[in-house]
Amino acid sequence: MTLDLFTVTVMTAIVASVASITYILETIFRRDAGPGRLWAVAFFCGLSAAIAYMASSSGVGGFVSVAVGNSLFVLVPGFVWLGARRFNDRPIGWSLVLVVVFALASFAAALIQADDWGSWGGWTTMAACLVALFVAAAVEALRAPLGHIRSGWALAAVLLFAALFSAVRLVLFLAAGPASPLFSRWFGSISANIVTVVLTVVAAIVTSVLRSHRSAEQRYEWLTERGVASDGVMLARTFVAASADIIERASWRSEGVVIVVIRVEGLAEIRTAFGQEAADDISGACRQAVRRYAPASAIVGEDDEHRLAVAALAPTAADARRLGAMIYRGCMEGLARADSGLFPFVGVGVAFTGDVGYGLGALLPGARAAARRAAATPGASVLVDAPAASS
Repeated sequence: MTLDLFTVTVMTAIVASVASITYILETIFRRDAGPGRLWAVAFFCGLSAAIAYMASSSGVGGFVSVAVGNSLFVLVPGFVWLGARRFNDRPIGWSLVLVVVFALASFAAALIQADDWGSWGGWTTMAACLVALFVAAAVEALRAPLGHIRSGWALAAVLLFAALFSAVRLVLFLAAGPASPLFSRWFGSISANIVTVVLTVVAAIVTSVLRSHRSAEQRYEWLTERGVASDGVMLARTFVAASADIIERASWRSEGVVIVVIRVEGLAEIRTAFGQEAADDISGACRQAVRRYAPASAIVGEDDEHRLAVAALAPTAADARRLGAMIYRGCMEGLARADSGLFPFVGVGVAFTGDVGYGLGALLPGARAAARRAAATPGASVLVDAPAASS
């Protein structure tokens, strides 16, 4: 059975439509932020490009349909690249400008060369842009932290294959022309459409898996290589080891140590109601506030997805409570300045070595329990875990 270009183009449009619409709808329902949105734009551009090419194959729009399809097709690897940069918490400003320039160049080249090359007008410009953007996206996918995830390597492999296929097509086009048997049989429009179908399906699967990795709770963990997140907050395992060492050394000198736990309630509900971006904004505001208001000699770390912890020296129980109150006020000020405008329940729990002894196994659970009570008790902001405390 011989497939004609229009049939293959329609098939490509159908597959691109199913994959793209599914991904876009999932992005909307998840209230996704960051890379998920940019990858959704890439799928939308791919869907629109397939429709433009189908219109051209059916005789609608003429060279304008080709020009629109070329520019939209260039935006696909462009927004995949931008999504990978956002995934890695890298700026996308200049990258976005470059992607737009490539798309406009492809559009203009298709119109300028239409009289000489027909439907192939501007194709070499588009192919060169595709190769550059596919390579750039693949390189970004191999950077940390995306490169530390297996699915990141799968995405890089897909992008490198697409870059290689486009590069070979470009070389053969320039060397032998689009009418040569080798080009038309193996690298012509029909072959390109079939490759596009396969890569679209694989890319949809890989990016969906990657998006599930990048939840707010996991984001900081894989941004670090030495146990400290990119914003300066220790991971839980690092904090436990460091605070245990501080407590042990303080016990030798009979110095007081306080463990302060900050618990943020309702993040899951906020994420559901207002989206991931609002939850990230609240989480980031609290993390920065705790770092800002904790003593310079203190250590700040994660305790779980909704808790932060501080270990610091405190001469007396009153100093320990004052530190807890200072951190609570700092969190409130940070939330007031946050873009979300939302105020979750924040509870601060304090555990002091003078009350419960020099053991992290008692201090940390005690501070957690006090923070949980503070978050659940109306009017309570800071509670101390102590045998006789009733604050």
